[in-house]
Amino acid sequence: MAALKQEPHAVLPTATLDEAARQAFLNQTGKHVLNEITPGNKAVYDKHVLPAFQRAHGRAPADRHEIRKEMVRQPYYQMTSSFQRSIQEMMWNSVDESIERQLPSLIATAKKIANGKTKGSLKLQPGFEIPGYIKHNDHHATPGGYSADLMEDDVTAGALYDRGAFIYTQGLFGARMDGIGKAAAMMIRQTRPDLKPKKILEIGCTAGGSTTGLAMMFPDAELHAIDVGPALLRYAHARAESWGVPIHFHQMNAEAMTFADESFDLVCCLASLHETSRTATFNIFKEARRVLKSGGLFLCSELPPYKGVDAWTQFVRDWDTYNNNEPYWGTMHELELKEVAATAGFDTSKYFEGFGPGVAAANALTSAVEVDNKKFMGSTRGGGQAWYAGVSK
Repeated sequence: MAALKQEPHAVLPTATLDEAARQAFLNQTGKHVLNEITPGNKAVYDKHVLPAFQRAHGRAPADRHEIRKEMVRQPYYQMTSSFQRSIQEMMWNSVDESIERQLPSLIATAKKIANGKTKGSLKLQPGFEIPGYIKHNDHHATPGGYSADLMEDDVTAGALYDRGAFIYTQGLFGARMDGIGKAAAMMIRQTRPDLKPKKILEIGCTAGGSTTGLAMMFPDAELHAIDVGPALLRYAHARAESWGVPIHFHQMNAEAMTFADESFDLVCCLASLHETSRTATFNIFKEARRVLKSGGLFLCSELPPYKGVDAWTQFVRDWDTYNNNEPYWGTMHELELKEVAATAGFDTSKYFEGFGPGVAAANALTSAVEVDNKKFMGSTRGGGQAWYAGVSK
């Protein structure tokens, strides 16, 4: 199966032949580990861990925590976890190598775009206080995480996410990395066909891929997007402008937004809540309700909850909590977002949750990329259906 190529734009870091070969190697090696090596953990569990636990306790493990306590002692699990984490770190480093080589030109290009005639806008806040749960954690082992700002006018964090996540997700998000936004728009049309948003907000836009997808699906709407990292936002703005997509980017904390009450017809938080904290999630829901117009929709795409899932599958999905710098991952799986919505003041009779369009289907990529790995430890990396929670005001 031929690898999907990422669509170039003004600030996408280009790779030399050696850098591209290294990135392709790590992509395929990661796929091999997921498909051919990590499934062996189930055999270790079935043949050794489970029988030993049953002999010792007279029952099967009650939850993922009991399974993990036993599995972390197993050399095979230790090996596969080390493989996954090491390959991911090598992948980020392979992209960082390309960025460092051409960072001055990337910064100059982004600056030139921002200072020229633009369709959208970029608003950064001098002295902005980045929340601790972002500032003090390199999420999914990305060097510097979302908040790194290494020098004046830096764009490294955005470039690293844009290119690195494309490799990490094996192209599932599409050539423009816009699959999450497009899939969310498809879900909106299925669940709220009456909604014709004139003004849209995305919370947690990172490098702007999902926001671009929303813009493409709602071309008549005014798009606003917020995140906390200045280098992310500089990059996202230059990226969108190079494609002629009008988006207004703001450096803003989603827990205390500066938008006026009832400003938006649609508010989206797409695969971002698990990067925050429990307290932040409750605050974000409250703020989303405040800035949402009557009759508007707040839509989240997130990790599917653990409820109704067997203990082994929970353990498998929980790998990122302990091995991928995702401290809120497991808590997010356990949280009842309907209760969060109720606490925020939403009418829960207007709440819905469940599976819907995934990113590969949104970009019609099901015949162009490998959508589902045979087995995995941790994140599904975007394949198959997505899980959504939404509530109307």
